[in-house]
Amino acid sequence: MKTKIYIAALMLFAITTAAAQANSGVMLLSRPTQQNSILLRWAPTDKQTWDLGNRYGYVVERYTLLRKGELLDDMEHRVLTAEPQKPSPAAEWQQYVEDKYVSIAAECIFGESEKLPLVSPAAIAQKYQEEQNRFSMALFAADQSVLTARLSGLSAVDNTVLPDEKYLYKVYIATPDSMAVDTAFSFTGLSEYQELPKPIDLAARWGNRQVQLSWNILYLGHIYNSYIVEKSQDGKEYTAISENASVQASDEDVTPEYAFRTDSLPDNRTTWYYRIKGINAFGELGPPSDSIVGRGRIPITAPPMIANKEVIDNKQVRLTWEYPDEMNESITGFRLYRSPKPTGTKEKIYESKTPDERTYVDNQPDITNYYALSVFDDETERFTPNTYAELIDSIPPAAPRGLAGKIDSTGIVRLTWDRNKERDIHGYRVYRSNRPDFEFILISSSMVADTCFTDSINLKTLTKQIYYRLRAEDLRMNQSQFGAILELKRPDIIPPVSPMIQSVEAKKNALVLTWFNSSSTDVVRHHVYRKAASDTAFQLLTSIEKNPKKSLEKQSTYQDNSVQAGEMYIYQVKAEDDSGLQSPPSSPVQKKAPGEKSDEIVLKRQIDLEGVTLQWTVKSKKKVERILIYKAVGDEAPRLHDGTTESSYTDREALREKAFHYRIKALYDDGTYSGLSNEVTVKM
Repeated sequence: MKTKIYIAALMLFAITTAAAQANSGVMLLSRPTQQNSILLRWAPTDKQTWDLGNRYGYVVERYTLLRKGELLDDMEHRVLTAEPQKPSPAAEWQQYVEDKYVSIAAECIFGESEKLPLVSPAAIAQKYQEEQNRFSMALFAADQSVLTARLSGLSAVDNTVLPDEKYLYKVYIATPDSMAVDTAFSFTGLSEYQELPKPIDLAARWGNRQVQLSWNILYLGHIYNSYIVEKSQDGKEYTAISENASVQASDEDVTPEYAFRTDSLPDNRTTWYYRIKGINAFGELGPPSDSIVGRGRIPITAPPMIANKEVIDNKQVRLTWEYPDEMNESITGFRLYRSPKPTGTKEKIYESKTPDERTYVDNQPDITNYYALSVFDDETERFTPNTYAELIDSIPPAAPRGLAGKIDSTGIVRLTWDRNKERDIHGYRVYRSNRPDFEFILISSSMVADTCFTDSINLKTLTKQIYYRLRAEDLRMNQSQFGAILELKRPDIIPPVSPMIQSVEAKKNALVLTWFNSSSTDVVRHHVYRKAASDTAFQLLTSIEKNPKKSLEKQSTYQDNSVQAGEMYIYQVKAEDDSGLQSPPSSPVQKKAPGEKSDEIVLKRQIDLEGVTLQWTVKSKKKVERILIYKAVGDEAPRLHDGTTESSYTDREALREKAFHYRIKALYDDGTYSGLSNEVTVKM
């Protein structure tokens, strides 16, 4: 168990140490293959380490840590290099002189730099830079060529691996202990094989007989170090555009996000397909990217020019334009836009993808037309200035329809109507009148473009109605006939004029009231009020509806048959209009009912802690059998409250801060009743 823990700790240490080797020593990459082998590639991280590796060579060791998913009790150790691996002898490189990357690396490793006397800082800096360049170019050549990496002593292949095992690889330089550098580690196995990904974000900018390609290299930078660009005319058979793989150059300490490559095109007519393949440090070629297709084009720098416009039979407009024929292979086509106004949004009425087209007939023009022509491709659209064409128009639009409206309590009028169907409608004009047979006055100071209008009117007038109508007008100032008249009723805020009582005449057992009706034309009824001389408030006696057939009558009468002989009565009359507003009351008129009083009842009241005590006296030739007590709370009508045979009555149910009104009536032994007594009021 302790051995397994030790191995696990060693494995973790090796992996984390390898991950931290970004600045010095040796870095190691490994990749399992489908051929039951593991490829190894390493590289020194600086010029000094490169020199040590070339001098002493690299040792590759392998530790078997896992088998069938289980940690081994004892690590199996194996040295994969019989002796430290150095760059191959110069003679072996000679047979590959045709490979430029082999030649570059050979020159960097075996070539001798020019010997300059180091007599100045500039000479020292030049010497240092030359050595750094030799180191950089040698590693670059090894990255671009698997053969160069093998000859440089920077690669190995382990063909002795098994599918159910995992290994820890170790690469170090066989230097004396005093010169030791960091060791590189990599943990992998055949089970970790993964397919190479395809490059992403391929894009193209098509120019005049050339294309500039770009693709993302940041996302897959840990996998691919160079790319092959391929093209095709049919999207099936692809060939590389160059023998050399594409590598994106960048400044020191800068990681580019995209790679760029420009390719020349023989013409701008042929359609081309492009795709990218990545190459990793082991020389493996990945799958192709998604293809991108296009053709060269001359950039659009100028718009077309409309050379002629022609109105045909006052129904069509033919437009003819000019554009260089040599641009036909570079443009997609033309678009035509139209608007009835010189400014604002224009509607696209035509799009042609025939680059050699130079004319178009508008079969449905408006009366007024502002045309804008454009030429376009996949990236650019350029417009001509507006071109104006008009038809002759002498036909007025139809009269507006659907006029409706409302008046609120403040006199604001809101009108709406249906929009005309004519395409050349310019707007509407609104007219108003106090009578339908009077002249209508224009109230819209300018053309109303919308289908609504707000007006303000005076409500304090005897004219109860207001009238509106509309006219439509087109862009040629042809005006329609008037639309239908809209009648709106003003909200009524003025009460009717008070009626005037002419006379109150006595008849047998009755009083006849005659009055002059209110002079207001919207009165619908008159209300007659009455009270006895001893009462404090008038009570509604009756309401008389106005007879429409007798609307011109100036007088009305009413006979009051509910009077009691000898009683004094006071009358008032009010008028009510069709809005529910009531006039002030007429001047009161009093009259005594015919006959002599057969009885007289006087009611008094006394207030104490127990409540309200009512006392009365009854003068009558008849015998009183019972006194009936009527009570009213506040402004309510009096109701029968109680009865008694006593000569007084105490009401203990009276509530504070309320006004109570009391009256009494006598019930005689012959079953008849007296009239109501005077009213007494109590406020507790």
